Amino acid sequence: MREPALCAGYINLPCQPLCMTLSGQICMSRIFRILPCFGVMVGGLSLICAPASAASLPTVCKPTSANAPKKCSASGSSCACSSSVNHASAETIHQNITVYGSGTRHSYTAPTIEAWGKTPVALKDIPQSVSVITQQRMEDSNMLTMTDAMRQINGIRVMPASTANSNFYSRGYQLTTSVDGTPNASGTLNNASFDLSMYDRIEVLRGSSGLLQGAGGAGGVVNEVTKKPGQDFALTGAASVGSFNNYRADVDMTVALNKSKTLRFRTADLFEDNNYFYKYAHTRKWQTYGVLEWDITPRTTFMVSHAAQQQDNQAPYYGLPLTTANTLWSGSRSANPSQRWGYSNYMTQQTIASLNQKLWGDWSATARGTFYDQSYNTLYNEPWNQIDPTTGTLQYRDQGISAFKGTNASRSADIYAQGSFHFLNRMHHALFGFNYNSYEQVTQYANNNCNAIYNDVSINNTDVVKKPAASCFNYATNANGWGTDDYAYQWGFYGQLRFELTKKLSLILGGRASRYYEKLRDIAPAPATQWQTTSNIHGELTPYLGSVYQITPHISWYASYSSIFTPSVGKETYRGGGLTPQRGNQIETGFKAEYFHGRLNVSSALFRMESVNQPVQDPLHSQFYVTTGPIRRQGWEMQIDGQILPNLDVSIGYTYLDTKVSNSRVSDFGGVYSPHHMFKSWVHYTVPDGRLKDLNIGVGIDANSNLRGSYATTVQGGYMTMDGMIGYKINRNLRLQLNAYNLTNRHYYERASGIWQFNFPAAPRNFMATLRATY
Repeated sequence: MREPALCAGYINLPCQPLCMTLSGQICMSRIFRILPCFGVMVGGLSLICAPASAASLPTVCKPTSANAPKKCSASGSSCACSSSVNHASAETIHQNITVYGSGTRHSYTAPTIEAWGKTPVALKDIPQSVSVITQQRMEDSNMLTMTDAMRQINGIRVMPASTANSNFYSRGYQLTTSVDGTPNASGTLNNASFDLSMYDRIEVLRGSSGLLQGAGGAGGVVNEVTKKPGQDFALTGAASVGSFNNYRADVDMTVALNKSKTLRFRTADLFEDNNYFYKYAHTRKWQTYGVLEWDITPRTTFMVSHAAQQQDNQAPYYGLPLTTANTLWSGSRSANPSQRWGYSNYMTQQTIASLNQKLWGDWSATARGTFYDQSYNTLYNEPWNQIDPTTGTLQYRDQGISAFKGTNASRSADIYAQGSFHFLNRMHHALFGFNYNSYEQVTQYANNNCNAIYNDVSINNTDVVKKPAASCFNYATNANGWGTDDYAYQWGFYGQLRFELTKKLSLILGGRASRYYEKLRDIAPAPATQWQTTSNIHGELTPYLGSVYQITPHISWYASYSSIFTPSVGKETYRGGGLTPQRGNQIETGFKAEYFHGRLNVSSALFRMESVNQPVQDPLHSQFYVTTGPIRRQGWEMQIDGQILPNLDVSIGYTYLDTKVSNSRVSDFGGVYSPHHMFKSWVHYTVPDGRLKDLNIGVGIDANSNLRGSYATTVQGGYMTMDGMIGYKINRNLRLQLNAYNLTNRHYYERASGIWQFNFPAAPRNFMATLRATY
């Protein structure tokens, strides 16, 4: 049986109001369940956290007067209090308080997330839809990449873009990315993303996220929570082998560097070498991550981390062309329009530094900076026309060669303070801060001087297309060269107040004032052109209003309103220039429930979103974008995450989305990004005893209704796929696991949205075996 993580220990606290003392601690969501908020002062408090599987909660004793502290003891269901206390000061109370909490290490849910309010907030106290992919869920489903994780999250539509990356959509809108709660402009770009080995969990907030993200996506935000060091030594490692010659090894170690354990270090590293189900393609990837955490004083903590990834892709894959009848190719899914000599290489680095200072009570101030840099270099020949559906042939020309290189750079800063305050005999919470991020993408395209033509090339044998001589293309800045430099920045002040109006009703008010600026210039042919301002927005206000009502201690109702403001970072039209920012609003209401001391979370939500100027890929020019007319999206979603029975963990979600688009250049636009119906489930069971003890099995189902592409004839019918896993705990240190994907070997397209590329068949049935060691 999986026991929730034990968070046990003693925490020495200063003399201050009890609710203020407890609200900033790790087990706050459980403390408030069993401790009333009373006004006595406590000092030297010893806090003990016990497993959430405890049979019952202890009796809690409350002093009868805030002015006369009492020494209380529990006997059964009653309390006995006396006026004498064995302390040096009559203004303090020193006693042990048992608090029931649950960690996320061995769970499918989390008691709190940070994506919504910078500080851990219970899921049922957030007036928007949220999902969490925990470390245990990652391991059971063998999630290795961000794409793997997002495929499993309720309501998320994954849109593959290449061998190296995917785009993610929620409610029809693209998600943006933050790292440890700090907005990162690079998260809106088509970049190769870091491997999951460096993340502790993935949090997803669905719906408008502009309050804390600034120019945040209407679909929501993906918050990547990086791994942090622990105080005790721990070492885990895994070795995997799978279909398509897939080999992988990773290691994760944490250690304290001094006796007092105030200096701690953690590293997570991996190497991967694999082919794909489509021809010619091969990837070699290594990644390293290290984080150092230093408690400078008991109230001041400094953290710095660095991650680096090199990913080299041979014969980069950008999907299949349509047929000349504008239908999806129904032949072999192993076809790759690229060639063996093609490549797409990425070097990505990210450095994060933060300083946290505890102030008075539970108030704290945090400053965090993120530095992201990526260089890339790509060469391949894309098809010149579409596939003949009868012969399976198409044409290639040297003029179709894509040769480009460049850099992406993002700088982010976030400074904020938060804490509780007492007003009208109730405790409230405030958050206010300032964040800034900038982004610059420099891309240079090679000019092409060769004119070879290859007719009647079979889509199953595109490697016959030869690599042109080096003299055919170069990056010289001459009249035939082409390159762009796109620079943008945004900054803003934000604030959020959570008022406890009554014991059951809370009101959330928030707002942000933003500044956004973007400019673009050509860097080839030489000399570079003058900067052209494509967006210049001052004082953009992003209001937020929410309310949560506690119907019972386990069930809450919520409602929220948020506005949408999303500039199109790094997206250009075919004729040059930027796109008009997307604007709109969202309303959402629903119910959330938490059971079994937080081990099971259930939610249901209704939502409606209206927007204009959403950027979509230009179907005639795949490297460029157009905007849509007014869009109205509305729907319903539900999800169940956690432990419903001993040894039985589930993650089940359903989403219904109805989309109406007016005056769009892209026909049936809504179907491109999200189907009307999406159902995702994963059920995991561990045999608790008997001859099969320590055996665990998992089954997942993914079902979608029709997906319609950019043309009325590009339709992927509804489909259902099934994944599975079986694992066995060999001993306390070793665990063997086998994962299977697409067990029914269903042939379907994950994405259907382009003419000459961006139509992605899903992988056929495949397997991966993993041996995991823990010490």
